Amino acid sequence: MKRIGVMSVMSFCCGLAAFADLKMQNIAHRGMWDKEVPQNTVEAIKRAYDSGATWVETDFHHTKAGQMVCMHANDELKSYTGCTKKVKDLTPEDLATLNLGTRDKLPKIYRIPLLDQVLDVVPKHGVVQAEIKGYSPQYADIFDKAVKAHGLTEKNIVVSSFNYDALKDFKARYPKYRTVWLTSLSKKKPFAVQDYIAKCKAANIEVFCPGCGSTKGVMTPADADAVRAAGLEFRMYGVNSLKDLEQAKALGAVGFTCNHWLKAFEWAKEIGGVTLLK
Repeated sequence: MKRIGVMSVMSFCCGLAAFADLKMQNIAHRGMWDKEVPQNTVEAIKRAYDSGATWVETDFHHTKAGQMVCMHANDELKSYTGCTKKVKDLTPEDLATLNLGTRDKLPKIYRIPLLDQVLDVVPKHGVVQAEIKGYSPQYADIFDKAVKAHGLTEKNIVVSSFNYDALKDFKARYPKYRTVWLTSLSKKKPFAVQDYIAKCKAANIEVFCPGCGSTKGVMTPADADAVRAAGLEFRMYGVNSLKDLEQAKALGAVGFTCNHWLKAFEWAKEIGGVTLLK
């Protein structure tokens, strides 16, 4: 990607033209899912890889029962299955009986997958961006052991989290994995990009990744350029519309997660000057 200098706020308005040849990694958020195939299932994840995606983002909790399960949060657990437990309290019996197809009355049964089941479908050339959800002292060790057991390496894994302390701890234990700090910016207080850069450096985090919606009216191209100048990679999460992709392009993001993986390629053609990498 061509390096550009620090831009003024005025240049933000013409940011779409500033990155005329931008290559961006399109990451399938929780797989390729819809009303027929629930998110964060083995089926949705495999569907993304089979459709040509190299990168898939998923979420993992370490439960009290000692299992590493793929589930975004308590809200999704309740919405899809009707179960009112917290993800951390799920038992092996729950995983054997809960059906993620319950909400939409799907004819097929979809189970909540374990980490091992997800890693089973990651191709040798594929990458899984594993978001830390329910962290524990054993989390990093269990995760690394599973990666090795499936014949995968740090080239196949990226670790992300909103939980800065969890991400910092994971990176300290296993520095070989690339790490992504997810964060939501706020319009209620000034955005001090150097503070975020300093925190990334302190934890040896390689990628700064704010939410697309939260950058609007908060983060400027000059801020994004400062992130790059510090040697960090700049990505965004929640790029789920054409306008979101325009915002990601304006800030020069080199990757993003998307709920509509295939649709994003159509948006890129409409916008122009963007090449999405599978």
